[in-house]
Amino acid sequence: MRTWFDLTDTFPIRFDVERMKADLAAFQNSAAWLSHYDTALSQGWRAILLKSKGGDVSGPAAQQPSWDFSDYERTPYVDQLPYFRELMDRIECPQGRMRIMRLGPGMTINLHRDVGAEVGCLAFRQVRLHVPIVTNDRVTFFVGGEKIKMKPGNLYYVNFSKLHYVKNEGDEPRTHLVMDLQVNDWLARCFPSTRRWEEFEFAVARTALPAYWRMRKLKVKAERQFWSHYNGSLPQQIVHRLRGDTPARSP
Repeated sequence: MRTWFDLTDTFPIRFDVERMKADLAAFQNSAAWLSHYDTALSQGWRAILLKSKGGDVSGPAAQQPSWDFSDYERTPYVDQLPYFRELMDRIECPQGRMRIMRLGPGMTINLHRDVGAEVGCLAFRQVRLHVPIVTNDRVTFFVGGEKIKMKPGNLYYVNFSKLHYVKNEGDEPRTHLVMDLQVNDWLARCFPSTRRWEEFEFAVARTALPAYWRMRKLKVKAERQFWSHYNGSLPQQIVHRLRGDTPARSP
């Protein structure tokens, strides 16, 4: 499956970066910026929620994904961001989670792949589109081994089922509009025609990826159960006494 597309020329909406920045000016130091719900991925990754489950903005957990896009509602912040509201009104496909995401200077989003309802992949007809608002030449975005340079105001699809990470080695935050959208006929017209071999790849992905996600979930559950029983146990104490060190609890 292809890793990314620049959809700027085929998408029927243009994104005015200066109007985006003007909307965000009042939010620069606002408590509206929530930490990402998975702090293992990054300590400097924050978001203003435009659409969330039930319109909730009460904490990081409000960013949790859902397969059911009807769970998502606009948040109170949308009325304070008139240009973003205008853009949302013009998008003619089902809208899921929508966020303005900021990665601080010197910060990294650790290597990972998106799984389950978090996935953004054409094979599932659920995509995650990025519009850079503020970026710099020292932002590195690697997806599936490819380095992607994104330009402010352009629109990008990225297959986030592939391994990816981001580094911001610049002196200013990297800020993107990030939209989870379901692919209907209106949005499908923006993508290049699917080749026959890609249809086969999509079919394989729809089977293989959920199986991988289930195995990964079982592995994590088994590891947690092991450590919950092993930490502080007599076998652990014996092992550490034999090694002559102090038992350390697993994260």
